[in-house]
Amino acid sequence: MAFDLSHKLHSLKLNVALRLGGLCLCLLALVWVARHSQNYAIMLLLGGAVVIQFLSLMNKLTRTDREIIRFLDAVKYADFSQKFSMSRQGGSQADLGQAFDDVVGIFRKTRVHHEEQTRYLRALVDHIPVALLSVTPSGEAKLVNNAAKRLFGLSHIRRISDLDKFGPALVRELTAPRAGKKRLLRITVDDMDVKLFCSITTIVVGGQTSSILSLQNIQSELDTTQIEAWQDLVHVLTHELMNSLTPVASLSHTLDSLMTDVSEKARQEEVSDGFRDLLQDASDGIGAIARRSNRLNNFVSTYRKMTKVPPPKEQHLQVSSLFDNIEKLFSAPLQDGGITLEKTVIPDSLAVLADPELLDQALINLVKNAVEVLSGREDAILRLTARLDRNGAPQISVSDNGPGIDPEIAHRIFVPFFTTKHTGSGVGLSLVRQIMLAHKGSVSCHPNPDSGVSFRLSGFSC
Repeated sequence: MAFDLSHKLHSLKLNVALRLGGLCLCLLALVWVARHSQNYAIMLLLGGAVVIQFLSLMNKLTRTDREIIRFLDAVKYADFSQKFSMSRQGGSQADLGQAFDDVVGIFRKTRVHHEEQTRYLRALVDHIPVALLSVTPSGEAKLVNNAAKRLFGLSHIRRISDLDKFGPALVRELTAPRAGKKRLLRITVDDMDVKLFCSITTIVVGGQTSSILSLQNIQSELDTTQIEAWQDLVHVLTHELMNSLTPVASLSHTLDSLMTDVSEKARQEEVSDGFRDLLQDASDGIGAIARRSNRLNNFVSTYRKMTKVPPPKEQHLQVSSLFDNIEKLFSAPLQDGGITLEKTVIPDSLAVLADPELLDQALINLVKNAVEVLSGREDAILRLTARLDRNGAPQISVSDNGPGIDPEIAHRIFVPFFTTKHTGSGVGLSLVRQIMLAHKGSVSCHPNPDSGVSFRLSGFSC
């Protein structure tokens, strides 16, 4: 291309030289005629030829200059829609115009390629599930991709201070980012604790230093790992307990039956009162062992459920129908406990993608706990609420105006075996958590502003 353009410029110079030579010859002829023949007609013709050639040369030079300036402006301002075709001029100008068009075409293709690459990289960054933030030493901040916007529920930010509401740990990390180090951050989103894996790198663009933070939400992974660890522990414990408990339960029931027969025969025969009392004590003791072994057997069977949550068979469920079923199921306990049930579904047609049996079980456990807490209280209210969260996903809440939960133990209520009830097994809330994790969702507990608590089921698909 460089050789071709140089050749065309050389052709343009030659064309200008020929025109200039023709002009000089006409001027010399005009001077010779004026001095020797005094033929005014020829002088007039030669003068006209000189004027015409001069104007043609000036037009040639100025037109070329205008096209060159227009070409340079097009390159300067990246206006590659310009056309420089001068085919009507013919000769070197047509070649020069074609050369300009070829150069502009190359620039145009290069820009289109760069734009395509930029769109591809933009789509790639937006598709990454890891939230990306950009911060500068001056305190400016920007949400780089859609994952960051979804995580914080914001369309854009300008300053680091715009993220104050998500907790001091995040703001400290953004204010003084330390490149190369990976760490675990805890932030608060919609009153929920979220754990983030943070990694930082520093880049320099246009002489300005920026830090890029990648924030990966690992709360679900941590919950899943914790549940799997508890399931493995429960599986081992129940297996060992059942191996030891089964023969004890069987033997105690057999001995209890034998003692019943022996006691009956002792009543029919004449035996001393002391021996009869001894038989009664032995029968009572063996009976207590049999009953206790039976309770332990039921206890272990209950905990076995924690390792047997089946994969959900998801289908679209109308939330209003779910709430109606819960109301029918608990109509008697609600009435006996003097509890008012309030149901709210926004919009009325809200649906979730979930397993009907598992979701029913989760709601039953939460409502059962609330009914037990509220029974006998004045102005007891149980609220079932469903609406879309800030990300447009369905969210179900079960809340009450009971005494609430002690903040010191709030983080332990979903741990298996933990219970605040005298007769509780500690399985209900842990099972709810497993059900939600099976649906790729989560359950969280939040104190109400006035009194009581709210349990939120989040992460459903529409």
